[in-house]
Amino acid sequence: MTDLREAFCFFLRRGLGDMPQTREPELVLTREEWNELFRMASVQAVSGVFIDGVASVSLRPDRDLWEQWIAHLFYLEQINERIACREEKWVGRLAEADIRVQVFKGSSVAAWYPYPLHRSFGDIDLVVEEGWRKLEEWLHGQGVPFRNEWGDLVVHEEGLTTVEFHPHWEYLYNPVMNVRLQDWLKEGSSNELYLVCLIVHLRRHFLTYGIGLKQVCDVTMMLRRAHLNQSKSAYMLERLRLKRFCRVLFGFIDTYLGGAESYPFVPLFSDKDFALMREVIFHEGYLLKQVQEEKEAKERLPFVRTDRHAWFWMRRSLRLGGMMPDEACWFLLHQVVRRFKS
Repeated sequence: MTDLREAFCFFLRRGLGDMPQTREPELVLTREEWNELFRMASVQAVSGVFIDGVASVSLRPDRDLWEQWIAHLFYLEQINERIACREEKWVGRLAEADIRVQVFKGSSVAAWYPYPLHRSFGDIDLVVEEGWRKLEEWLHGQGVPFRNEWGDLVVHEEGLTTVEFHPHWEYLYNPVMNVRLQDWLKEGSSNELYLVCLIVHLRRHFLTYGIGLKQVCDVTMMLRRAHLNQSKSAYMLERLRLKRFCRVLFGFIDTYLGGAESYPFVPLFSDKDFALMREVIFHEGYLLKQVQEEKEAKERLPFVRTDRHAWFWMRRSLRLGGMMPDEACWFLLHQVVRRFKS
């Protein structure tokens, strides 16, 4: 029987490019197994990269499946082109109002991929570097409906996607580390600082509801193609107390995604934290939040729902705290404060 995870990761490595030309594995996949591989790719938001990987080898699913996948690639390309166009228009319109914004993730990180339009699309994330105080008034003046989600302004563009305006590139729950990060961001951007923000973003989602391979692939492609100063990256990551998490993350990337020529820290390949990262990414992925919200929606008693919510966060922080002890503690405090405010 074929090890589907091994086959899945092989195609991902090929789709991400820069992989040594090794001999193709002797895979014999049934129609059901091809369908399962595509389902895995879709759940992990890497379907375009997966299809690129299949296209790079001689193996193919049944013709009708392959034609469906090619149509899916065309769809990804069309939507990504539309989103990139919307990003440019938002940046231009806001610049006219003296509000300076930058695109975070999305097309800006997709540029590192072999086929940028094949990265799975998501929300448009715009970081407001200048003019945050003007933004609400400008949106009102333009007749653009929005809502405030815990400090971020969110606009739903009908028939396309969601635009999220952020006052900061990223943030940490630990207030001392967060001040340090924000000070660096005020000094100016660099590829090394962008990588730090991607890893901070990934770790924050890893701590809350889990994270999938899409964001891990983003970090992988920056490590490969962004011409990073590894000493500078290591300094920043260590100063933000990200070293332990990064070593485990780099070990995961090297094992399952083909890795990079060098890393800011020596990757860690085997211990309980490595097994935990594998569990969170492969089994929780992007589904845990949906599962948890569905459980909470079924509970009619508010105090019971609150208690279960608090218990969930406490267990999760204890479970993941080994990789980020101070951040997990500050996250729990953050959730308590947020609950009181709500």
